[in-house]
This record gives sequence, C-alpha cells and structure tokens, in this order.
Amino acid sequence: MSFDRNLERELVLAVDVGGTSIKAAVLDPDGGEQLRRVVPTAFGAGPDAIVTAIRELIEDRFRAASVADIELRAVGVVVPGVVDTEAGIARYASNIGWHDVPLRDIVRDAVGLPTAIGHDVQAAGLAEMTIGAAQGSSDALIVVLGTGIAAVVVSGDEVVHGAAGIAGEIGHIPVGDLRIRCRCGAFGCLEMFASARGVARLYAERTGRAPDGIDATDVLARLDTDPDAAAAWQEATDTLARGLVAGALITDPDRVVLAGGLSQAGDALLAPTRHAFEAGMPWRSAPKLVASPLGARAGLIGAGLLARTAADHDA
Repeated sequence: MSFDRNLERELVLAVDVGGTSIKAAVLDPDGGEQLRRVVPTAFGAGPDAIVTAIRELIEDRFRAASVADIELRAVGVVVPGVVDTEAGIARYASNIGWHDVPLRDIVRDAVGLPTAIGHDVQAAGLAEMTIGAAQGSSDALIVVLGTGIAAVVVSGDEVVHGAAGIAGEIGHIPVGDLRIRCRCGAFGCLEMFASARGVARLYAERTGRAPDGIDATDVLARLDTDPDAAAAWQEATDTLARGLVAGALITDPDRVVLAGGLSQAGDALLAPTRHAFEAGMPWRSAPKLVASPLGARAGLIGAGLLARTAADHDA
C-alpha cells in the first residue's frame, strides 16, 4: 500500500490500554487507521506483564510500519488511573495494579520516537472535542462507557482537571444499590451497574451464570427474547441516567456525550437513558444527550492527537 508523502509524514502510532484489551494502530490526522492490532489485557499476569505486553505490541507495530514503508512521527499511549503526563509516568491504576511506571521512557527507549503518555478518558475527551460529538461545544460532559465509567468535564472550552486531577470520576457517584460494593471500596457506584462489566454482572446475577462468561454484547443481543436481559438492561440505563443527572446538575453542560464501547449500542442505549435523564430534571430543560460517532475508538484517536503534539514539540 502506498501513501501520499505529505500525509505519510503525519502518521503516528496510537495505543489505548483498556480494561479488556490493548489496541494499537497507525493513525492519520483525520483518525483513519491502518495496521490495527488488539491484544487482551492480561490482568492475571500482573502489572509487569502488562507493561511488557504494551512494549512488545508497540515494537511489533513499529516493525509492521517499517515493512509497509511507513515512517512514523511519534507514539501516543493512553492508560487508565492516575497519570503524570508531564513526567510520562503511570502513577497508579487499581485495575492494573501498577505504581509509578516510567512508561514514556520505556516506549521511547524501545522505538526511539517522541512519545506522549496520557489518561485514557481525557484523551477520549480530547478526541470528542476535536473531531467527535463534543466538537463546537464550550460546555460539555463526555462520559466514556467501557469496562468502567469516567468522564471529561469541559467548561468554557477548557477541560476541568480538579485539585487532584480526577474531576469527572462519575463512575463512582453512588447512584446504584448501596448494598453493592465497588472495586474501589465504596458502595453503589455507577460503574457497577452501567459499565460493560456492570451490565454483565446484573445479567449474571439474575440468571445465576458466571459473569466471566458473559459480556454486554451478549445481553444486548438478547433484549427482545430474554426477560432477564431486558430487566438487567433497564436497571443499567436507569442507573446511568441518575448518574448523568447528577453530573449534569453539577457541571451544567449544554451537551452530554456518551462515548466508549457501550455507546455503540445506539438507540437501545440512547432511548431509555434519554427518557430517564430528561425525567430526572423536570424543572429545567435537559442538556442534549448524544452518542459519539467515534465509539470505542475515541481513546485511540486521542492517543494519536497526543502523539502528534509530542512530534511537533520535538520538531
């Protein structure tokens, strides 16, 4: 495959480390991707093994790009948890178990390219603000529905970070059943009910099945034929709507964007969630609720945008 030479100079490698998988692809400035590869996030193997998997995936895509005669400008890697973007260090992630991983140095040493490290949800928010459903909105709440749930708060065209850099942790608002304990240690957290993992948990509890053998797409596929799937989905969307009401009342956005893998459920997600969301604010007009056209790709595209900034900075 051949590329326009000017476009080729703008190609970067983007990597999105998620709760279920690690995705990598070569991206162009418009978010078009090539040489995509996805590997599972092997939590059982421990944090060192995950770091090794990230490095090996990047090295593999770097070699594939070389074989395809693609010259990469930079690498962008986005990860969950607490991230020191200036230092390029993944400080902490409870679901991965790592502490103070110098990820930027590890990647840069592996492939010798300018490298940016970012927070996965903030990167997804950047993608939505740049080319996605939040484009043109000065005040938005961008909610990423994946294995967990988190959000980006945009106010006055600026991303709100907060005192500890964790503004937007909507996934841990206690709007669900307060008898259910979250992995974070608190009770009733939104992501225990409305994330992909949460949907699978609700269905598994209703059916007595092992949650490890179910995912949210299985539940979605059974909505019209399985009363347990329909009931689990209704609980998930009702709980999501309560979380969105809380987030909207605090941040006052003009637009709420649902992003991440679960947002690809389309009207099955939007219709019941929008109904309950609007009903939860009877005294005011509800912000517009939309699904992202980027879906699960938002984090990867955001990683590409960070990589392009790193390349420009090193130029």
